Amino acid sequence: MEFLRGAAAGALVGFAGNWNGPTVIILAIVAALVIFDLGRRDRAEQIGPAGVAALTFDPWGRAMPVAFLAVLAAGAFDNRAPELYWRHPGLFGVVGFAMIMAGVALRQSASQALGRHFTVVLSVLDDHELIATGPYRWLRHPNYAGLLLVAIGTATMVRSPLAIGVTLVTWLPIALLRIHAEERALQDRLGDAFVEYRRQRWCLVPWLY
Repeated sequence: MEFLRGAAAGALVGFAGNWNGPTVIILAIVAALVIFDLGRRDRAEQIGPAGVAALTFDPWGRAMPVAFLAVLAAGAFDNRAPELYWRHPGLFGVVGFAMIMAGVALRQSASQALGRHFTVVLSVLDDHELIATGPYRWLRHPNYAGLLLVAIGTATMVRSPLAIGVTLVTWLPIALLRIHAEERALQDRLGDAFVEYRRQRWCLVPWLY
């Protein structure tokens, strides 16, 4: 099933860009790999050992991959014209690639800091602990900050104003709703400890939010 979802995601992005050249093909491959991997991890967590985590209804977590798929499809759509079959990466390509790498590094750092707390499915462990190491010293949600960098970096790298718009108008609001649900679950479980933890850290972007 995960393979079929990945293949469908790749095909959707490819058709959005008329399979026009390397940029569209790479976006399609990325879409297929991302959706496949998320589906695989989600399934593994859902069938994990009973009692390990208290799973909650998570519509925004389900919507986030779809929103990211829309970002990739928008990038492919903006590169569908035949004259855009190949073009030099230029400054946009360099800046976009740097943002993607920064986002990936931030997300990996967050994953390492969280350890067993890092899950795709929204959950609170029975013995949940607040993490204050790595990027969690400054941000409450560095994983989402990393994903935001990846989305904007991808849109920048492929020079797609539409993809940037989809990121800001669709992906980001869904991510913020998922953050709200996650923080509500943590506060319900951890109480004043999480309130103090939240007070001492930025949510997503240092010195801004």
